[in-house]
Amino acid sequence: MSTSYGKQLEFTLCSLHLWYRFIEFDEPVKTVEQAAKKVQAEKIAKSIVMVDSNGEPLLAVVSARNLVSHKKLKALLNVRDVRLANAQEVLEHSGYPVGGVPPYNKIKRVLLDQQVLRDETAIVGGGDINKLVEIRTKDIVTTLNPIVADIVKT
Repeated sequence: MSTSYGKQLEFTLCSLHLWYRFIEFDEPVKTVEQAAKKVQAEKIAKSIVMVDSNGEPLLAVVSARNLVSHKKLKALLNVRDVRLANAQEVLEHSGYPVGGVPPYNKIKRVLLDQQVLRDETAIVGGGDINKLVEIRTKDIVTTLNPIVADIVKT
C-alpha cells in the first residue's frame, strides 16, 4: 500500500487552519508546461530541497520559471556551498517525494524568493506528483517564517 503524501499535506494544512485548494491531474506533473494546462504558470512556485556544505537541508521556494542562485544562497546563509538534494535526500529531509514537495514539510530552514509574494496565492507541490495545491502567500510567511530575499538567478 502506498502512502498518500497529498493526504499528509492536507492534514498539515487543516491542522494549521489554512485556506487551500487542491488541483488534481490525471498524470504526474513534471514540468511547468504540464501544470499550465490547468493553472496559471505565473502563479506556480517550486519548493526545492537543497543541502549546504555542513550537510544541513534547506528549502528554497521560487517562482516556477526561475532558477535558484547558488551564489546568492551561499552568501545569504554564510556557507561554503549548496547543492540540490538527491531523490533519497528529498524524501528523507522533507517527507515528500521529488515532484510533490510543498513548502509545508519537515524542513525548518526555508528561504522564500520575494517574487513569490507578488500574488495573493501561489500554486505549489501538492504532496503527490499528480497534485498541486493553491495556498495564500501570506500564510507561507506567517506560518513558516522564511527568510524572504532575492534568491534567483538574474
